[in-house]
Amino acid sequence: MERLIEYKIPFKGISEGQHEYDFHVQDAFFDAMESEDIHQADVQVKLKLDKQSRMMILDFDIQGKLVLACDRCLEPLDFPISINHQLIVKYGNEDVDQDSDILYLADDEYQLDVSRIIYENIVLEIPIKNVHPDDEFGNSTCNKDQIALLEEYSKRKENDPRWDALKNIKLED
Repeated sequence: MERLIEYKIPFKGISEGQHEYDFHVQDAFFDAMESEDIHQADVQVKLKLDKQSRMMILDFDIQGKLVLACDRCLEPLDFPISINHQLIVKYGNEDVDQDSDILYLADDEYQLDVSRIIYENIVLEIPIKNVHPDDEFGNSTCNKDQIALLEEYSKRKENDPRWDALKNIKLED
C-alpha cells in the first residue's frame, strides 16, 4: 500500500478550517487495491476537509469514468461515476452506536488514509450486473458475434455421459 502514499493526509499538522485536496484515480490505484473488476479508470476526486477541534468533516466529490467488462459479451463497457459523500471523522474511542458515515480515529493517530474510503465509494457505485444498454428499439448493443455464440451454446441439448449413471439411482425404498 506504500504506492498510495499520496492518499495519506497528515491532519495533525494542519490548522483548523477548510482544506482542499485533489486526487486523480487511475489504473495504478486499483492495481494497488488488488481490484480485478475495473480495467481502466479516469476519476477525479475533490476532497474538502473541514478540520475542527475534536472532529473533521470530509466531503468527497468523485467524478469520472470506469471501464468494466460487460457481463453478457465480455466487451469493454464505459461506466460513468458521479458520487457525493460526506464522512465525519471523530477522535477518541469508538461509540457504541456505530454509523457508517462516522469514522473513529485513536487520539495518537496523526494521518488519515483516504484511499480505502475512495475505493469503497467507487466500488459500491458499481452495479451487480454490468451490461451494455439496449438501443432505442430495445435491441442489445453487445457484441453481436458473442451474443450469437451464446445463443448457439444455449440451444445445445447434449447429455453429459458422466451424469447418465445417476439417472438410474432409486432414492425411494
